[in-house]
Amino acid sequence: MEIVLSNITMQFPGTRALDGVSASFRTDEVHGLIGENGAGKSTLVNVLGGSLLPSSGTVQIDGQAVRLSSPHDALMQGIAHVSQEGSLVQGLTGAENILLGAEPSRMSVVIRSAALNAQAQALLARWFPQVQIDLRKPVGELPMADRKVIEIVRALRGAARLVILDEPTATLPAREKEQLWGIIRSLPKQGVGVVLISHFLSEIKALSDRITVLRDGRHVRTAAAAELSEHDLVDLMLRRTGGSNLRGASAAAIHGETVLELANWQVAAVDVPQFRLHAGEIVGLIGLTGAGHTGFARSLHNPAGARCASLVVAGKPVKLGTVSQMQAAGIALVPDHRMEYALVGEWTLRENLAMVHPQHGAIGAGVLSIRREEAEARRVMTLLNVKAHGSGQLLKTLSGGNKQKISIGKWLYGAEGRYRVMIFIEPTEGVDIGAKAEIYAEMRRLAASGVGIIIASSDLLEIESVAHRVIPFTNQRPGPEIPQSGFSESTFIAAISGTAA
Repeated sequence: MEIVLSNITMQFPGTRALDGVSASFRTDEVHGLIGENGAGKSTLVNVLGGSLLPSSGTVQIDGQAVRLSSPHDALMQGIAHVSQEGSLVQGLTGAENILLGAEPSRMSVVIRSAALNAQAQALLARWFPQVQIDLRKPVGELPMADRKVIEIVRALRGAARLVILDEPTATLPAREKEQLWGIIRSLPKQGVGVVLISHFLSEIKALSDRITVLRDGRHVRTAAAAELSEHDLVDLMLRRTGGSNLRGASAAAIHGETVLELANWQVAAVDVPQFRLHAGEIVGLIGLTGAGHTGFARSLHNPAGARCASLVVAGKPVKLGTVSQMQAAGIALVPDHRMEYALVGEWTLRENLAMVHPQHGAIGAGVLSIRREEAEARRVMTLLNVKAHGSGQLLKTLSGGNKQKISIGKWLYGAEGRYRVMIFIEPTEGVDIGAKAEIYAEMRRLAASGVGIIIASSDLLEIESVAHRVIPFTNQRPGPEIPQSGFSESTFIAAISGTAA
């Protein structure tokens, strides 16, 4: 099967998201689709997946024109879309999610649990016989890689011949990525093509047979992956030579005012004897999955269950309390999994930006000024270069990088300068190379203004690019810190794997 999109144009009010894009996708290949945030990737796959009707252009399947006016229409044509944010119901089991909407039942009333589990297990074994998942567990208790596999199996439940995978490995640690890579490679051998969107250019190169590059809503080039280097891909995406916009070594650490100091911090199994953060400093926390670095970072904003001998923020002693109390003390958190923990897809950009500090738009008791909210939303969106039609646009329609900018922006909305400590967890998951550079620039701007920044990330290149010093975690405890002069991927890996000298 071959699906051909010809001269696809997508016009939104004030914005042309796609401008005459043509591309073809086959069932015998992995086809990489890349471009900077706002390049049109999400819009193109939403057209392909039936979520958007193009303003003009045609879609043909094996030479026959088709109209994909809904995701159901696309599924009927064999096209399934596994979104970046995920669509699993966390409280349901893996089996229940796989067969959601098609559960075996008696008299169409009582679900036959044994049959449901057996059918789901059979689907998993059919497509991915090498994968073992306990489908009786709620998906919220499963590793992220297993959840992604369950989403793919559900997409393949019908007669799917082409699966769109949007940033499938963005939140996965290295071992789980390898498992999912094997699954992606196996699909074309079973007659199912893959459209792969990923901000990891090495992943696109390793997995794709062909690669299509979009820029500013236009088709730039489609070529065999073997013909393009990562340097070529960056040039095609950004119209500038590759990589330098991401790196740029950080300035020497600023050892001025101490904005965060703690002693004997304990939460769950995590034990941090002491930690200090200075104004203007960016401190990286690294570790293998479950090492404690993300748990520690998260607990500084939500200290439920934590104990400590002392906590001082910006020179003031702070008692452990609620999230609101920690925010009042000057600690902000930009979490991972933004659509679960930070944002509301059905809200507008203005509503998402105002959710932390709604009082900024108040002009009296219980009275909000839309004009005032709109002005502040525009200020923040301009500051962070959010690519959108306006603050009234629904958040769910944005690309991953622009959603992440909104997740950061809600801490700046009506509160510039209020927070002395900002914590970022996986700040560029599902974000392309151009948006990464912009997010790193915003971190540096905040640091230069006197904010102390903590970044917990599994992307070691990211840590190397922005941090002044790094604290590796193993077995729920911090190890000896690594100064900027000692940064290297091999040093980081040795430190978090317990093999450092």
